Amino acid sequence: MQKISDAASQFERRFSPQHVTANTFNESADIILFMHIPKTAGMSVGKALQNAFDIFHPVSWENTGKSFRQKTKQALYIRTKEHTEEGPVRQVLMGHFGWGDVMFWKNHELPIKCATIIRDPLARFVSNYRYNCSERHPQHEAFKARFPTLEDYAQQLPNDYQLNLMIGPFYSFDNALEKLSRSYSFIGVTEHLGASLDHFRNSHGLAALPEHRENSGENRNEEIPDSVRNLIAEKSHNDMRLHQLVQGFYAATQDIRI
Repeated sequence: MQKISDAASQFERRFSPQHVTANTFNESADIILFMHIPKTAGMSVGKALQNAFDIFHPVSWENTGKSFRQKTKQALYIRTKEHTEEGPVRQVLMGHFGWGDVMFWKNHELPIKCATIIRDPLARFVSNYRYNCSERHPQHEAFKARFPTLEDYAQQLPNDYQLNLMIGPFYSFDNALEKLSRSYSFIGVTEHLGASLDHFRNSHGLAALPEHRENSGENRNEEIPDSVRNLIAEKSHNDMRLHQLVQGFYAATQDIRI
Protein backbone atom coordinates (compact mmCIF):
# COMPACT_ATOMS: atom_id res chain seq x y z
CA MET A 1 0.00 0.00 0.00
CA GLN A 2 1.34 3.41 -0.99
CA LYS A 3 2.09 5.69 1.96
CA ILE A 4 0.18 8.96 2.03
CA SER A 5 2.53 11.93 2.28
CA ASP A 6 2.27 14.52 5.05
CA ALA A 7 1.28 17.12 2.42
CA ALA A 8 -1.55 14.91 1.17
CA SER A 9 -2.78 14.25 4.72
CA GLN A 10 -2.76 17.96 5.54
CA PHE A 11 -4.56 18.69 2.27
CA GLU A 12 -7.29 16.16 3.07
CA ARG A 13 -7.81 17.59 6.56
CA ARG A 14 -8.06 21.07 5.04
CA PHE A 15 -10.49 20.36 2.20
CA SER A 16 -12.36 17.10 2.65
CA PRO A 17 -16.00 17.51 3.77
CA GLN A 18 -15.47 14.46 5.97
CA HIS A 19 -12.81 16.27 8.02
CA VAL A 20 -13.83 19.94 8.02
CA THR A 21 -16.42 20.79 10.67
CA ALA A 22 -19.19 23.35 10.35
CA ASN A 23 -18.14 27.02 10.54
CA THR A 24 -14.42 26.20 10.48
CA PHE A 25 -13.79 29.16 8.17
CA ASN A 26 -16.63 31.38 9.32
CA GLU A 27 -15.69 35.03 9.98
CA SER A 28 -18.07 37.94 10.32
CA ALA A 29 -16.03 40.36 8.17
CA ASP A 30 -14.10 38.11 5.85
CA ILE A 31 -13.13 38.73 2.23
CA ILE A 32 -12.98 35.71 -0.05
CA LEU A 33 -11.28 35.64 -3.44
CA PHE A 34 -13.20 33.13 -5.54
CA MET A 35 -11.07 32.30 -8.56
CA HIS A 36 -13.18 31.49 -11.60
CA ILE A 37 -11.21 29.03 -13.73
CA PRO A 38 -12.81 29.13 -17.21
CA LYS A 39 -15.54 26.54 -17.83
CA THR A 40 -15.87 25.28 -14.26
CA ALA A 41 -19.54 26.26 -13.72
CA GLY A 42 -18.56 29.84 -12.93
CA MET A 43 -21.87 31.47 -13.88
CA SER A 44 -23.77 28.95 -11.78
CA VAL A 45 -21.48 29.46 -8.78
CA GLY A 46 -21.60 33.24 -9.20
CA LYS A 47 -25.39 33.26 -8.88
CA ALA A 48 -25.16 31.24 -5.69
CA LEU A 49 -22.49 33.51 -4.20
CA GLN A 50 -24.51 36.64 -4.87
CA ASN A 51 -27.21 35.29 -2.58
CA ALA A 52 -24.85 34.07 0.14
CA PHE A 53 -22.63 37.12 0.75
CA ASP A 54 -23.48 40.64 1.86
CA ILE A 55 -21.45 42.11 -1.01
CA PHE A 56 -20.53 40.42 -4.30
CA HIS A 57 -17.72 42.08 -6.29
CA PRO A 58 -17.58 40.86 -9.92
CA VAL A 59 -14.11 41.23 -11.44
CA SER A 60 -14.24 42.31 -15.08
CA TRP A 61 -12.82 39.86 -17.62
CA GLU A 62 -11.90 42.65 -20.05
CA ASN A 63 -9.21 44.21 -17.84
CA THR A 64 -8.85 41.69 -15.05
CA GLY A 65 -5.75 43.08 -13.32
CA LYS A 66 -7.04 46.64 -13.07
CA SER A 67 -10.54 45.55 -12.07
CA PHE A 68 -9.13 43.15 -9.46
CA ARG A 69 -7.04 45.85 -7.81
CA GLN A 70 -9.97 48.28 -7.76
CA LYS A 71 -12.36 45.73 -6.30
CA THR A 72 -9.90 44.55 -3.63
CA LYS A 73 -9.19 48.09 -2.50
CA GLN A 74 -12.91 48.77 -2.29
CA ALA A 75 -13.45 45.57 -0.30
CA LEU A 76 -10.68 46.51 2.11
CA TYR A 77 -12.11 49.97 2.60
CA ILE A 78 -15.51 48.51 3.38
CA ARG A 79 -13.86 46.14 5.86
CA THR A 80 -12.27 49.05 7.73
CA LYS A 81 -15.78 50.19 8.62
CA GLU A 82 -16.74 46.88 10.25
CA HIS A 83 -17.04 48.47 13.71
CA THR A 84 -19.19 51.37 12.57
CA GLU A 85 -22.99 51.50 12.64
CA GLU A 86 -23.09 49.50 9.42
CA GLY A 87 -21.61 46.50 11.21
CA PRO A 88 -19.38 43.76 9.68
CA VAL A 89 -20.13 42.52 6.18
CA ARG A 90 -18.98 39.40 4.38
CA GLN A 91 -17.58 40.03 0.91
CA VAL A 92 -16.57 37.87 -2.05
CA LEU A 93 -14.70 38.79 -5.22
CA MET A 94 -15.12 36.53 -8.23
CA GLY A 95 -13.49 36.60 -11.65
CA HIS A 96 -10.82 35.22 -13.98
CA PHE A 97 -7.90 36.46 -11.88
CA GLY A 98 -4.92 34.23 -11.15
CA TRP A 99 -2.13 33.70 -8.66
CA GLY A 100 -0.24 36.78 -9.81
CA ASP A 101 -3.24 38.91 -8.84
CA VAL A 102 -3.65 37.11 -5.51
CA MET A 103 -0.03 37.93 -4.68
CA PHE A 104 -1.12 41.58 -4.56
CA TRP A 105 -2.81 40.64 -1.28
CA LYS A 106 -0.11 38.27 -0.08
CA ASN A 107 2.69 40.79 -0.48
CA HIS A 108 0.84 43.24 1.75
CA GLU A 109 -0.05 40.60 4.37
CA LEU A 110 -3.76 41.25 3.94
CA PRO A 111 -6.41 38.96 5.46
CA ILE A 112 -7.77 36.77 2.68
CA LYS A 113 -9.25 33.41 1.93
CA CYS A 114 -9.05 31.89 -1.53
CA ALA A 115 -11.58 29.50 -3.04
CA THR A 116 -12.21 27.89 -6.41
CA ILE A 117 -13.88 25.11 -8.38
CA ILE A 118 -11.80 22.76 -10.54
CA ARG A 119 -12.83 20.35 -13.29
CA ASP A 120 -11.59 17.29 -15.15
CA PRO A 121 -8.85 18.76 -17.39
CA LEU A 122 -10.05 17.15 -20.62
CA ALA A 123 -13.70 18.09 -20.07
CA ARG A 124 -12.74 21.64 -19.12
CA PHE A 125 -10.51 22.03 -22.16
CA VAL A 126 -13.13 20.73 -24.62
CA SER A 127 -15.85 22.87 -23.04
CA ASN A 128 -13.64 25.95 -23.28
CA TYR A 129 -12.87 25.29 -26.94
CA ARG A 130 -16.54 24.84 -27.83
CA TYR A 131 -17.50 28.01 -26.01
CA ASN A 132 -14.79 30.04 -27.72
CA CYS A 133 -16.03 28.76 -31.09
CA SER A 134 -19.67 29.58 -30.34
CA GLU A 135 -21.46 32.83 -31.12
CA ARG A 136 -21.69 33.50 -27.39
CA HIS A 137 -18.01 34.45 -27.48
CA PRO A 138 -17.51 37.97 -28.90
CA GLN A 139 -14.34 36.98 -30.77
CA HIS A 140 -15.43 33.53 -31.95
CA GLU A 141 -14.62 34.11 -35.62
CA ALA A 142 -11.04 35.16 -34.92
CA PHE A 143 -10.67 32.25 -32.50
CA LYS A 144 -11.88 29.67 -35.05
CA ALA A 145 -9.56 31.12 -37.68
CA ARG A 146 -6.61 30.73 -35.31
CA PHE A 147 -7.61 27.33 -33.89
CA PRO A 148 -9.72 25.47 -36.48
CA THR A 149 -9.45 22.13 -34.61
CA LEU A 150 -9.31 20.87 -31.04
CA GLU A 151 -5.78 19.63 -31.64
CA ASP A 152 -4.65 23.08 -32.77
CA TYR A 153 -5.93 24.52 -29.50
CA ALA A 154 -4.47 21.67 -27.44
CA GLN A 155 -1.01 22.38 -28.81
CA GLN A 156 -0.94 25.76 -27.05
CA LEU A 157 -2.41 24.62 -23.72
CA PRO A 158 -0.03 25.54 -20.85
CA ASN A 159 1.19 22.73 -18.59
CA ASP A 160 -1.08 22.15 -15.58
CA TYR A 161 -3.25 25.09 -16.53
CA GLN A 162 -5.54 24.97 -13.47
CA LEU A 163 -2.87 24.53 -10.82
CA ASN A 164 -0.71 27.30 -12.27
CA LEU A 165 -3.69 29.66 -12.17
CA MET A 166 -4.36 28.67 -8.56
CA ILE A 167 -0.86 28.80 -7.05
CA GLY A 168 1.67 29.75 -9.71
CA PRO A 169 4.94 27.75 -10.05
CA PHE A 170 5.54 24.62 -7.96
CA TYR A 171 8.32 22.02 -7.96
CA SER A 172 6.45 18.82 -6.93
CA PHE A 173 2.91 17.65 -6.40
CA ASP A 174 3.40 17.72 -2.63
CA ASN A 175 4.65 21.30 -2.92
CA ALA A 176 1.47 22.16 -4.86
CA LEU A 177 -0.67 20.61 -2.12
CA GLU A 178 1.23 22.54 0.55
CA LYS A 179 0.70 25.86 -1.27
CA LEU A 180 -2.99 25.12 -1.71
CA SER A 181 -3.36 24.24 1.98
CA ARG A 182 -1.71 27.52 3.00
CA SER A 183 -3.71 29.77 0.70
CA TYR A 184 -7.15 28.22 0.15
CA SER A 185 -10.07 27.43 2.42
CA PHE A 186 -12.25 25.72 -0.22
CA ILE A 187 -11.76 23.70 -3.41
CA GLY A 188 -14.78 22.15 -5.11
CA VAL A 189 -15.33 20.18 -8.30
CA THR A 190 -17.74 20.83 -11.16
CA GLU A 191 -18.72 17.16 -11.32
CA HIS A 192 -20.10 17.31 -7.76
CA LEU A 193 -21.23 20.93 -7.83
CA GLY A 194 -24.17 20.53 -5.44
CA ALA A 195 -22.05 18.73 -2.82
CA SER A 196 -19.24 21.26 -3.30
CA LEU A 197 -21.52 24.24 -2.71
CA ASP A 198 -23.05 22.52 0.30
CA HIS A 199 -19.60 22.03 1.80
CA PHE A 200 -18.65 25.64 1.09
CA ARG A 201 -21.83 26.80 2.82
CA ASN A 202 -21.28 24.54 5.83
CA SER A 203 -17.55 25.15 6.33
CA HIS A 204 -17.83 28.94 5.90
CA GLY A 205 -21.10 29.44 7.78
CA LEU A 206 -23.00 30.83 4.81
CA ALA A 207 -26.66 31.00 3.90
CA ALA A 208 -28.08 28.43 1.49
CA LEU A 209 -26.10 28.01 -1.74
CA PRO A 210 -28.57 26.59 -4.26
CA GLU A 211 -27.14 24.93 -7.35
CA HIS A 212 -27.91 26.85 -10.55
CA ARG A 213 -27.29 24.93 -13.76
CA GLU A 214 -26.39 27.18 -16.69
CA ASN A 215 -24.54 26.83 -19.99
CA SER A 216 -24.84 23.05 -19.80
CA GLY A 217 -26.25 22.45 -23.27
CA GLU A 218 -22.97 21.29 -24.82
CA ASN A 219 -22.72 18.50 -27.37
CA ARG A 220 -21.09 15.81 -25.28
CA ASN A 221 -21.41 13.15 -27.97
CA GLU A 222 -18.75 14.71 -30.20
CA GLU A 223 -15.83 12.37 -30.76
CA ILE A 224 -12.60 13.58 -29.16
CA PRO A 225 -9.53 12.45 -31.14
CA ASP A 226 -6.99 10.30 -29.30
CA SER A 227 -4.33 12.82 -30.27
CA VAL A 228 -6.17 15.47 -28.23
CA ARG A 229 -6.71 13.15 -25.27
CA ASN A 230 -3.01 12.29 -25.28
CA LEU A 231 -1.94 15.93 -25.49
CA ILE A 232 -4.17 16.97 -22.60
CA ALA A 233 -2.96 14.04 -20.50
CA GLU A 234 0.66 14.93 -21.27
CA LYS A 235 0.17 18.58 -20.33
CA SER A 236 -2.14 18.10 -17.33
CA HIS A 237 -0.48 15.42 -15.21
CA ASN A 238 -0.70 17.28 -11.91
CA ASP A 239 -4.06 18.87 -12.73
CA MET A 240 -5.44 15.36 -13.19
CA ARG A 241 -3.96 14.18 -9.89
CA LEU A 242 -5.47 17.14 -8.06
CA HIS A 243 -8.87 16.68 -9.67
CA GLN A 244 -8.98 12.97 -8.85
CA LEU A 245 -8.00 13.69 -5.26
CA VAL A 246 -10.62 16.40 -4.65
CA GLN A 247 -13.33 14.61 -6.59
CA GLY A 248 -12.75 11.60 -4.35
CA PHE A 249 -13.54 13.72 -1.28
CA TYR A 250 -16.99 14.61 -2.60
CA ALA A 251 -17.74 11.18 -4.08
CA ALA A 252 -17.00 9.63 -0.68
CA THR A 253 -19.27 12.13 1.04
CA GLN A 254 -22.16 11.34 -1.30
CA ASP A 255 -21.63 7.62 -0.84
CA ILE A 256 -21.96 8.09 2.94
CA ARG A 257 -25.22 10.02 2.50
CA ILE A 258 -26.67 7.29 0.30
